[in-house]
Amino acid sequence: MLDLNLVVVISLGLLAFFSFCFFCVFIPVALQFSRTLHSAQDLMETINDDLEPTVKEIRQSIDGVRTVVQTGTTTIKSGINEAGILVTSCAYGVLTGIKEYLSSYKTNEKSYNYKSNGRQQ
Repeated sequence: MLDLNLVVVISLGLLAFFSFCFFCVFIPVALQFSRTLHSAQDLMETINDDLEPTVKEIRQSIDGVRTVVQTGTTTIKSGINEAGILVTSCAYGVLTGIKEYLSSYKTNEKSYNYKSNGRQQ
């Protein structure tokens, strides 16, 4: 039988060996991860410094286009409203003229434009 002290010593030795292996792998990975994060941060700062003026110019251009589109849309809407009023008034005038023209003719009692003038027959 194995002695209990020998089992404990072997277990601690294995634990120490695997701990050493773990830290031999973990420390370089952690250092590389730290360098990668630092490089990513530097890249983001560089991009932010380089693109910030460009982003401002793009925003100004978009605002300018939006203003032009809104102005054009307002102009078109007012033109359409004026054209609608013109067409409506013209149509009303034409229909009124046709009605007066047709009402000037006297026809029999069953016709569309018959006026009884208050007389009952």
